[in-house]
Amino acid sequence: MPLEIRSFKLGPLANNTYLLIEIPRREAIVIDPSFECEVLLDTLEKENLQLTQIWITHAHFDHIAGVPTLASRIPHLKIGLHPADSPIWHQNGGADWFGWSLNVQVDPNFTFFHGQVLKFGETLIEVRHTPGHSPGHVIFLLPSQGIVFCGDLIFYHGVGRTDLPGGDFEQLHRSITEQVLTLPPHTRLLPGHGPETTIAEERSQNPWLDNKTAL
Repeated sequence: MPLEIRSFKLGPLANNTYLLIEIPRREAIVIDPSFECEVLLDTLEKENLQLTQIWITHAHFDHIAGVPTLASRIPHLKIGLHPADSPIWHQNGGADWFGWSLNVQVDPNFTFFHGQVLKFGETLIEVRHTPGHSPGHVIFLLPSQGIVFCGDLIFYHGVGRTDLPGGDFEQLHRSITEQVLTLPPHTRLLPGHGPETTIAEERSQNPWLDNKTAL
């Protein structure tokens, strides 16, 4: 396989941070780097991997906390964010909403949009805008792998909270119904917290979803 995916559980909120490795070129992308991301730097150094991009599903502080560390150690990183989450980013991810202190210090330098197709080595990755948890939340779909990096949109038997600024449950439900549950049942969902799950599992077992709509 030319693409390898690794998961790291990082920080006090047990965030799932994902490392995508394009094996032939030894190039890497990190999705949602959280606190305590030094383990990522160690992995990159030990395995001679070049980190070139950071992709952010949404700008809440626990999903961007590692950006300053990575950006300070690795020059010329491309950092991607949907523009609708820029206000949250510029509030340091809303860290002070929870009594945390965070100074992001660096800005995204490219934007995601719905329907965008990104290429990483031989792998095509589709961006889908999925507001509800935050206004600019996106997910990353790898059709050839049957994998979705779904951030805090949907979890194993759960969904993202909508009581934070910019949250909207009706939007969240619509995003899940239209952009996630329409995918093949075997599709793996890799969330921002907790264990991975599948479309089939969430269609039948997620208590937050209207299963008639989901089916």
